[in-house]
Amino acid sequence: MAPGLLGPGPGGFAHFPDVRGRHKSRPDCIAAGFLTLACSRLVDVSVSGAFTEGGRTGVKNWLGVARIFGFCLLFQVFSSHAAEPGAQAQSVSLDSCPLESGEAIAPCNISYRLYGKLNSDRSNAVLVPSWHNGTSADQEKYNYLGPGAMVDTDKYFVIAVDAFGNGESSSPSNQGESPDRSFPEFTIRDMVHSQYRLLTEHLQLDRLHAVVGASMGGYQTYEWMMLYPGYVDRFVAIEASPWVSYYDYVQRRAIGAVLERSLDTEEELQFASDMVTALDAVTLWTPDYVNREFDDGDHAARFESMRRHQGLAKLLDRASQARANMNHDIRRGRGDFAEYLGGLGQLNVLAVVYEEDLRVNPGPNYELAAMMDFPVITIKGDCGHMGPNLECYQAQTELHVQAFLDNDRGGDPVGLSRHIMEHDGVEREYLVYRPPGTGGQALPLVLALHGYGTTASGLAAIYDLPAHARAHGYTLVIPQGSQFMGRFGDDPSSEPYFVTTWNDLAMNFTPAPSGELHCTEDRLKYPCPPECGSCNRCAWTSCYDDLGFLRQVLDQVEEEHSIDTGRVYIVGNSNGATMGMRLACSDPERFAAVTSLILQMPPGLECHPGQSLPMFHLAGEQDDTGGFDGTPTSSGWIFSSIERTQQVWAEGMGCRGEASSWRTAITDAQGLQCTAYTDCPGEQHEVVSCLDLAAGHEWRGQRDADIAANCVYPAQADRFPQQPPCSSYHYDGEPWGMDMVWQFLSRYRKQ
Repeated sequence: MAPGLLGPGPGGFAHFPDVRGRHKSRPDCIAAGFLTLACSRLVDVSVSGAFTEGGRTGVKNWLGVARIFGFCLLFQVFSSHAAEPGAQAQSVSLDSCPLESGEAIAPCNISYRLYGKLNSDRSNAVLVPSWHNGTSADQEKYNYLGPGAMVDTDKYFVIAVDAFGNGESSSPSNQGESPDRSFPEFTIRDMVHSQYRLLTEHLQLDRLHAVVGASMGGYQTYEWMMLYPGYVDRFVAIEASPWVSYYDYVQRRAIGAVLERSLDTEEELQFASDMVTALDAVTLWTPDYVNREFDDGDHAARFESMRRHQGLAKLLDRASQARANMNHDIRRGRGDFAEYLGGLGQLNVLAVVYEEDLRVNPGPNYELAAMMDFPVITIKGDCGHMGPNLECYQAQTELHVQAFLDNDRGGDPVGLSRHIMEHDGVEREYLVYRPPGTGGQALPLVLALHGYGTTASGLAAIYDLPAHARAHGYTLVIPQGSQFMGRFGDDPSSEPYFVTTWNDLAMNFTPAPSGELHCTEDRLKYPCPPECGSCNRCAWTSCYDDLGFLRQVLDQVEEEHSIDTGRVYIVGNSNGATMGMRLACSDPERFAAVTSLILQMPPGLECHPGQSLPMFHLAGEQDDTGGFDGTPTSSGWIFSSIERTQQVWAEGMGCRGEASSWRTAITDAQGLQCTAYTDCPGEQHEVVSCLDLAAGHEWRGQRDADIAANCVYPAQADRFPQQPPCSSYHYDGEPWGMDMVWQFLSRYRKQ
């Protein structure tokens, strides 16, 4: 996992030094040595828990004095300042560690390093297990932990632990005076049991904030989830797998066949070193990456520079961990696995995988995620298994991991994940929020479409949509429209504005076939999206195939998550409202109902679904951006009236009669004036239109005005680094906007 073939990497390979010189230490990781805390200060610091009784601190007797000096030695690093690079290796002997095989490791030595400071309530401890043949020191060396790193030691008290077989904790190479060929066979579960004993018996920690592991460290994370679910608040598995896929099994058989040879002669050792080096090179990266980054013309010299596993001791260590990896399967011995998972309760889990990982196949992560309902972040690129490295996609990985660990510190909501896909040769993205603890339940899906100038994160944040989804048990999907920086008006010196937009197949088609325009000659000029090339006078929305993109999003979400496909709904706001109407008109058979908020189609370009599809439409009487009565706004833009929008939709559905008054407790309480076509095909199908007398171009009753609509959660921060972060939601009063919408939508199931 670590960058730069100068130290061990995932799968036991050390990285190549990058010929472009990109593998450099973080400048903020160069700091002073490890601090030692005086025993006298420990009296005032209750971090070990030994000095606090009934809320008071003090020493009551000579036994208390002895305890202080004992804990001074044991916990001095707990109270040290934030992480120091080069933290000293420590070791504890557990006397004997029983193994799944029935054997035991005795003596059983566990090596570890401590970073950061344990907080007063002892709630910020994070365990970072080592990867295959990696060490606890490698985690810091390659930026997986440290100040501001993936696991931020300025925030967390980090225990970096060495797994059995890595040459630091008990291993074939260090169990006696010479390498021990008879060292007992251990499993990933055995590693986890020993780590639990380290934490509880030696460090006396009664809980962990998280376990964060990469590669084989992620295998350990998954076993932690199975063995000690109540001890850990969050689990992060990076480029790992809950069980070995057949593809992984085949490649590991090849490596195992080499490592299980006699290794008695220099020729055998040389052969094993050659084969392990070669097999690592063809599985840790993709062919494109290897050829591009490492082919300097002298193949033999380059191959020699890759060779790290030489000598009997290192090969025996690697073989011991390779056996543990081969047998890794969290389902093993757990009977009805679905039932077993159900007994674990609600767990907070994040998996990060790399699409072209040839070392650890990502597939099983998706299978487990579908059973347990947790997000899997998929990152594209040709670094393969080295994806989390500094020279590859560590920055992306770091954003997701930090947001997940910090979710109670203003990060992403737990259950929110970002997904990147390619559509029509363009990289697009969307957010998915799935309420934690819903397991494999088939939940309704709400497709939420943001407005002009708004981000997917912003739509979620300003209306607190994840909280509503959690309270009402539905999956929330928020795609991101196209985005660019553009200027309004004709002044080239004006400040560019962050623009996001949807191609609703209406705003760029003017005049309408009937000859109607949707802007006046003196309208405020909107910026033309760059993908459009040029725009006519009234055009302003994206020219991408957003219909195709949204279809692909829904296909992918329904494939990767458990969705009740009979209850798929659209909630569109502003430009997202017209995009939602266009999608519903084009694919009415896919949805159960639609909500369109604060905008209508241009005159002459209204659409209808051609079959019965209930719609709820909302407009603001004070709206001077989109209007509500079909007349030009002060900026010179013209949109259909709410009456015409409602009528066209109802006629397309086959509704009969006229619109009549429509009321609910919420519309009455908020003074909304609503009408509905109620004599429509389909059980209780209606087309509702409400006018909010107090609203402008805003969906009232839910909006936190202190949050910028173009803000970003950490999940989207790398895509939009200049946008403000989304802050915590606060709303004065009782939110009612989404309740009103959900009361309408949730009545319907696709017929």
